[in-house]
Amino acid sequence: MIAWLVFALVFCLLAWLAWRLLLWVLGPFLRWYGRPRLRRQYVLDAHWSWALALADPMAFGRIKGGFADARMPLLTESLQQSLRPALLHLLGLRSDMDEARLRATLPAQLRERWFRMGLDALRPDDAPRDAMALACARVAFATRTAALLGWLDEATQWQILHHNAQRAADCFHSWEDFGCAYARGRRQWVAHSRADSLGVAFTEEEVAQWVANRDHPWHWLPWPLPPPPMKKP
Repeated sequence: MIAWLVFALVFCLLAWLAWRLLLWVLGPFLRWYGRPRLRRQYVLDAHWSWALALADPMAFGRIKGGFADARMPLLTESLQQSLRPALLHLLGLRSDMDEARLRATLPAQLRERWFRMGLDALRPDDAPRDAMALACARVAFATRTAALLGWLDEATQWQILHHNAQRAADCFHSWEDFGCAYARGRRQWVAHSRADSLGVAFTEEEVAQWVANRDHPWHWLPWPLPPPPMKKP
């Protein structure tokens, strides 16, 4: 009886040690898999991940995953319904537009005026550079989301994302520079009762934390913009 008890205790101890060893070996992977902002959320080529990471705070706040973790992720029906009215407002479109009309008219409209999105409603006392950072983030989010909702063809999506990323790379000199301007830009936008229902509030201190976090795209994606690959995603 005592021998069996000793055997059981030894077995439990060995099992516990094996479990601890397994956790130690798999720990980095488990942390990578479990944390919300990870490289697995940006699996495209560095150029396209960079272009989409401009909108990371919005994407993480409104979509969580499924923004840059595949070439064209599928959004759930409930998420599509929640994004639709706010995205139409951001794009300056009527809330009663049907899907067919959106698909027929939005690509040409965006190609012609994407660079003006968020910049037409500026006030004389707005800081232009901060406004530009917010505009770059909103263009990236709106373009990508419109494509995921089926309103925008892929070719137009990649074209606008590319030009928007080039604009951001020309206007800012690092992710921290861009992120801090983005935070200030959103604050000045909403300070005068301008709507930003898709946006997310954050501070310069949070930007510094993100840039220092090796798992955050604003840390591991290089600045300036990497060259585009030979082929689209």
